[in-house]
Amino acid sequence: MENNHIRTRLMFFLLGLVLVAFGNALSIISTAGNGLWTAAALGMAQWSGVSISFILMMIALIVIGINLLLSGRFSWVTVSGELLFVLLFSQLIHFFVTALSKNFTVPVDLWLRIFLAIVGITIVCLGTSFYQRANLWMYPTDSLTTLLTRRFFHHHFAWAQLVAFVPPVILITATTFHLHAVVGVQVGTLFSLACNGSLIAFFNKRVFPFLRLNSPL
Repeated sequence: MENNHIRTRLMFFLLGLVLVAFGNALSIISTAGNGLWTAAALGMAQWSGVSISFILMMIALIVIGINLLLSGRFSWVTVSGELLFVLLFSQLIHFFVTALSKNFTVPVDLWLRIFLAIVGITIVCLGTSFYQRANLWMYPTDSLTTLLTRRFFHHHFAWAQLVAFVPPVILITATTFHLHAVVGVQVGTLFSLACNGSLIAFFNKRVFPFLRLNSPL
């Protein structure tokens, strides 16, 4: 199967990046739970006393190394693109969180905040579906899921997503025991754990199905 045109891939890569950042910002301001990797980074930041941006960068570098082992090949284009993705992603999240905090009143009611978190996580899944299928560059943890899908799970994305969630679950468990408190994990996180893989698989089939899972650059 031929790849989509590079302009189509670039458009969906950028759209996916913006949607993922915006969705994460919604879940952050909701204070009703973040995605597992974000929750793990929040806990590690509180444990270590360093900034969450530094923790996210360290996690990204470690996962990039794991991805290189799984892929069996080294590509400067892929590695530099994923590092650039991490930088752009963090800046976009900062922008959206700041803008939403200034212009949006977070509901006081818990159920409305949970709803806001679920909407945010669903938007993250939609954006992830777009830029994973475009397959130009991805956030390293999403590249991990794609590699697992291809190598071990015969394109059963939901199962690969569950396996990719094992490392952040371990980090969250470790920080919970050390801090004697659960950091960043609430209803939204449980929704992310249960539904991320299925939602992305659904969007892959139903939203702009002409966008294929393209081969890497």
